[in-house]
Amino acid sequence: MVAPNSLRPFQRMKNGVLIYLRLEDWPADVPLPENTTLVKTGAGPFQPYWDLILETDRTIEVVVGWFNLPLPLDEAIEWYRMEMSQRGWMQVADQGHRLPESASLCFQLRETNVQSVVDLRQRPEGKGTQTMIRRVVEHPWSPVAEQPPEPAAEIA
Repeated sequence: MVAPNSLRPFQRMKNGVLIYLRLEDWPADVPLPENTTLVKTGAGPFQPYWDLILETDRTIEVVVGWFNLPLPLDEAIEWYRMEMSQRGWMQVADQGHRLPESASLCFQLRETNVQSVVDLRQRPEGKGTQTMIRRVVEHPWSPVAEQPPEPAAEIA
């Protein structure tokens, strides 16, 4: 069930929460070219979402979106390589691939465990590129250290 009356529509999952985002909520560190639009299905635009997965020893934060880019496939690949590099992302070449009508680019932020995958596919009739982007962060969980009780105030 999606809770539509909250600040952002969300869905409670077995091990976490899925929060639906607007295009303007998309993380700034994974850029989108100008004039990017959301992929539409029969039910309308496919909203990006933020998935918080709660495990016993970690929290996994995943942001996912499907977009139509106004660039041909080769230009979209080069655009992402350049823009991600400018934002401190390093391409992990051995985890990606390039085929005639698609590509997968894998990036990691230097000095962190944040990863992003940009899957690109040529749209029919050469009308731009469709992309699915995943940004993943793993946060280790550690219990809050117990604080000693505060001493009771003396009554005079």
